[in-house]
Amino acid sequence: MAEVIEGEDLKRLGEFTFKEVSKRVDDASVIASLILERMVRFSNNSITVTKKNENFEVFIYLSKDKKRFLGSTSNLKEESLKNFIDKLIKACESSKESEDYTPLEKAPLPFSEHYNFDERIAKGYVDLVDLANSGINSALKWANRVAGSLLSLTNYSYILTTSGVERDDKATQITINIRAFTEKEISGHGLSCSSNSRGLDVEKAGREAGEHALNSKRRGNWEEGKYEVLYSPTVSADLFQHIGYFSSAYAIEIGISFLVDKLDSKVAVEDFSLSDSALVYGALNSRVFDDEGYVSGNTKIIEKGLLKGYLHNLTTAKKFNTKSTGNAGIIEPSPWNLIVEGGNSTYDDMVKSMKKGLIVTNNWYTRFQNLREGAFSTLPRDATYLVEDGEIKHSIAGLRITDSLPRMLKEIDEMSKERRWIKWWEVEIPVLSPWVKVKDVLITKAEG
Repeated sequence: MAEVIEGEDLKRLGEFTFKEVSKRVDDASVIASLILERMVRFSNNSITVTKKNENFEVFIYLSKDKKRFLGSTSNLKEESLKNFIDKLIKACESSKESEDYTPLEKAPLPFSEHYNFDERIAKGYVDLVDLANSGINSALKWANRVAGSLLSLTNYSYILTTSGVERDDKATQITINIRAFTEKEISGHGLSCSSNSRGLDVEKAGREAGEHALNSKRRGNWEEGKYEVLYSPTVSADLFQHIGYFSSAYAIEIGISFLVDKLDSKVAVEDFSLSDSALVYGALNSRVFDDEGYVSGNTKIIEKGLLKGYLHNLTTAKKFNTKSTGNAGIIEPSPWNLIVEGGNSTYDDMVKSMKKGLIVTNNWYTRFQNLREGAFSTLPRDATYLVEDGEIKHSIAGLRITDSLPRMLKEIDEMSKERRWIKWWEVEIPVLSPWVKVKDVLITKAEG
């Protein structure tokens, strides 16, 4: 193998690794991947960092005599790769026989095409510095100081399995994340995400960050208690991503999900539907195959309030007497992209309908106190507004939200028609999410 590997050599890397592995084991899945990352960071209204990274990795899953092992490496020199494979096979041979062993199999359905790939992003034709400056200038119409980042990712992947799968894939995404400040502790947040450059709106992200920073200058008092809470897509996406994790058959099996034993039961209001998809147009985390080489697809998790399905790999599917949903994670099935169906309301209508409420535009530090019950707390950050009798009174700060996902899902009052793709460091699983209004949410003072 060459010491420096170019993108066009990805297939050759996968074939070399698969040849070395497959002749010594019973089952194997080899995925060679290349991630091209271009990033621009900005602070104090100026570009501070521009960076480009190329990250190659080889992921290997293997089984022998019903013993299973997996690992990955970025050291792709020929001898280093061979040594890594030797160690992986020896570790497998010395491990215990797996009660969960399930042979790899080829899905009966054909693979889809590449839905979410923008060649302009992949080739570096998109001027990230120019886009970042446009976002900065947009925010500065309302704010004094702006910071944030703009990131584009291109992911090339190639898989070979002993079940006869051989397939390549490619996908792109681009995201701008902006925080604007009018004073040191007065800030607003804006975000735009897309799988292609045409869907990125840097000026809107900057405008929303700047407007929230300006509107947050008028601070006022508030009291602890229960409120109607209107969550922005950024916040609702953060909360809904955890439903994706809890719908993994692995979480169900080990008993750390509030969705255990809830199939075909009502878990949300009738207007709420949630699905997982690796293939929907516009999705930020797309791949046509999962880690087992199975066809990734679309899975209904909650449909009109009823829990309809869990996310499976081949192993969990065998245990649950069903079929893989194409969500491997060989150890733990996981969501690709979560799609929340929109409602019938507008943002303005929802605000006007609130008697005593809060608008939360951003949050962080979402932590679960009880996984089985889905009990969590989270801290609003940036702009949060107090609403009385349908009017925004002023911004507030220093609060904590305490709730549980089961209660929240059954107390959703309204959702917006508008939906946005959300992914950033607080939202690892991309979510297409609306504005969501929830009744009777407990709000307390945050410590410190």
